[in-house]
Amino acid sequence: MTNAASKGLNLAGLRRVRGLWKEDVRRITLAELWAPVGADDHLNLAQRTHHDIKIRLAHRLKDFLFLPYKAMADPAVRRIYDKYVNAYLLHEDLATLESEDCIAKYWLGLAHVFEENQNVTTLLGQGRRRIVRLDPSLASEFDAFLSRFFVSRIGTHLLGANFLNQVQAPSGCRKPAGVAMGVLQPTRPASFIADLANSLCERSSVNVELEGATDTSMLYIPGHMRVILREILQNAVQASKLRSEALLPNSSTMPAVQVKINRGQFGVFVTVSDKAGGIPDLQNVWNWGVEPGASTGDVEGDELEDEELDEKPSVRLPLGFGLPVARLTARYFGGDLRLQSLLGYGTNVYIHMPELQRQGSLGADASSGSFG
Repeated sequence: MTNAASKGLNLAGLRRVRGLWKEDVRRITLAELWAPVGADDHLNLAQRTHHDIKIRLAHRLKDFLFLPYKAMADPAVRRIYDKYVNAYLLHEDLATLESEDCIAKYWLGLAHVFEENQNVTTLLGQGRRRIVRLDPSLASEFDAFLSRFFVSRIGTHLLGANFLNQVQAPSGCRKPAGVAMGVLQPTRPASFIADLANSLCERSSVNVELEGATDTSMLYIPGHMRVILREILQNAVQASKLRSEALLPNSSTMPAVQVKINRGQFGVFVTVSDKAGGIPDLQNVWNWGVEPGASTGDVEGDELEDEELDEKPSVRLPLGFGLPVARLTARYFGGDLRLQSLLGYGTNVYIHMPELQRQGSLGADASSGSFG
C-alpha cells in the first residue's frame, strides 16, 4: 500500500473527492452498532465501513476547503486538514476490499488513523485562538465549522470503533486507545461519576456528593458518556474551588458539588449542582472559545503569537470547548444539556441521556449539504 502521507491530494484526487460530495452521509443505525458480526460477515462490515467513512471524509474535506484563507492558513488547521487528507487517501489506496488480507490492511490503516487523530481537538483549540485573534470577524464562520466538525467526528468514530472492535486485530497488533469505550454497551453513569469525582477531589479538595439511582445501568457509548459527565463535573469542581479560595482563603472546607441521578421513562437524568456563585455570562456559555465565569468573552492570550503546535492528546478539552462539545454529544444521542444559574449563589446543570434502543438511528451528521 502506498504511503498516503507522502502523496497529498493531487488534482485528480480532488476531482474524485468533489464527486463524493453528491452522496449524502448515511445515518448510523443502533442495530449495526449492537449486533455482533460473525467471521463470515467481516468482509461486508469492512466494505460498508470503508464506504461510509470515505463519504464522511470527503464531506469533511469539503468543509475545510470552503474555509476562509486566513483560517486554512493557520498551521493547526492545516495540520488537521493534512490528517484528513491522509485518512481519505487510505480509503483510495484500498479502493476494493475483497479478501482477508485486504481487511487486515484496512484494519491496520484505520487503527493508525485513530492514533493520528487523537490530538485534533487540542489543535483546533490552538487554531481557533489564533484565527479569532487575527480576525475576530471569522469567529462566527469558524465556530459553525467546529460544530459540524465535532458532530461528524462522533459518527465517524462510532463507525471506526465498531469495525476495529468487531474484527480481530492482525497478529501482534492491539486495538487503539478509545476503541473499547467507543462501542455500544451497558454503562453505569454512577461509575463514571465516582471515578471522575475521586480524580478531581485529589487535585482540588472539593467533595462530590452522589445520590439517587446510583445502581442504574443503561445502553450507551461509555466514551461519549464520559465526555459529557467529565466536562460538567470539572467545571463545577473548578468553579467551587476558585469561589472558596476567593471568599474563604483560610478555610479547609469547601462547599460540596452535589450530583443526583434519576431514572425515568425517557432515560437517565443527571443534575449537577454547585454553590460557586453562578455564571455571569450565561447566554454566551455555549459559544466556542468561551469559558464559563471568565471575565472576558473569548479565552485569548498574548503568548499565542509564538505558540507551538501541541501534538500531544489531552484528557482536558481546550478552554471554551467543553460545554459546546458536551452538548453536541448529548444531542447527537437524543439527549440534551441545560443550565440554570443564580448569580451570587450557584449553578444547576441538567443532563438528559436517553437509553439507546437497539432499533432506530442516531443524530443527523450535518456533513452533507452544508453549503447548499
